[in-house]
Amino acid sequence: MIRSTHKVTAKHLVLATLPGVCLLACSFSAQAAEGYKLRQAPVGAFGGEIAAPADNTGFFGTASLTQLQIYKLADANGNNVAPAPIAPIQLNPALPYKVAFPTGSLAFNQDQTQLNVVGGYLTESKYADGHVAFAINVPFIQQKRTFIVTQPAGTLTPAATVPPLSPAIVGQLNAGTAQANAAVQAKILATGASQNVETSGVGDTELSTVWIRHVDRLKVAAGVSLFVPTGSYDKNRGPNPGFGNFYTLRPGVAVTYNLNPKQSDESWDAGVTIAGRVSYGINSRNKDTDYRSGNFIYSEGGIVKVNGDWAYGVNVFTIQQISDDTGSGATLGGNRYKTNGVGPFISFKLPGKDAGFNLQYSDNFGGRNAIVAKSLQLRFVKAW
Repeated sequence: MIRSTHKVTAKHLVLATLPGVCLLACSFSAQAAEGYKLRQAPVGAFGGEIAAPADNTGFFGTASLTQLQIYKLADANGNNVAPAPIAPIQLNPALPYKVAFPTGSLAFNQDQTQLNVVGGYLTESKYADGHVAFAINVPFIQQKRTFIVTQPAGTLTPAATVPPLSPAIVGQLNAGTAQANAAVQAKILATGASQNVETSGVGDTELSTVWIRHVDRLKVAAGVSLFVPTGSYDKNRGPNPGFGNFYTLRPGVAVTYNLNPKQSDESWDAGVTIAGRVSYGINSRNKDTDYRSGNFIYSEGGIVKVNGDWAYGVNVFTIQQISDDTGSGATLGGNRYKTNGVGPFISFKLPGKDAGFNLQYSDNFGGRNAIVAKSLQLRFVKAW
């Protein structure tokens, strides 16, 4: 068995959280379907902020610390991605003998720690009866991946026997088989070496504008985010703080509704708020790789119950790529990404303060052409 183990830093997965006042249009970002990722991280965004009764105008900020573990790369059937098959190696053009290689296996675990810092301003003036928020989100990322390729040794086909072959020919064929296996091993090691780089640094920046209108129990938010390739990126380096030399535009809309604001009621809906959000991601072409990841839809629903300064709930989301990857770099074809996720959250509002904490867990299921991950995030929200 040929076995090679490489520790690699993962490609960039930005987990971006907009502040409480514009949470309804908030998002996480990640790399495109290039690399089994989209610029929409596979984690939920809704937390206790969806039950906030009012929007505080002026400056605001959030800081979110996320621990993400990617434990699987899913292929088009949801199975673990396997290494590309190795073509049989012809040892001698004059003889019908080749070294055939069985299918290998690929396994890895990626741990990522990320800090997102968001700052913004919510206007005091109203436009179309709603306030407007402007925000900038800057991620700081540290990643580490354990990358394991296991390749069974190739065998000579058909087997060389004595007779009919002479001992000298059999010896040459066996030596050629050993050389072919050594060459494959060297290739695996070289590939791993190009990935064996730990990265940390600033990722790509998200710029957002969100219009928010709050009427009685209903809150509506509509906005757009632009992701700018400000992070370090090298197409020949496996791990990169930046996603690539491309942009992503993502418009979206979200709605929340407070079923019953009277928390003291004994009915099931006392203090319960429901929320839904949908956004559409449009990717430009990565100029460095000539790879354009397909566009995608992100949708999320959440429900939260408030009890005093505490709130708890659950969210569920789905990410679906709706157009194929294109460009000369898209060697895997359409490679349409799909994943789903669900997770609980609990929030605490600091008494007498326009600030609070949100702790959230998320896990993926049903991944296709996608990373499969679980995450734990602690978020702090503050308005001034």
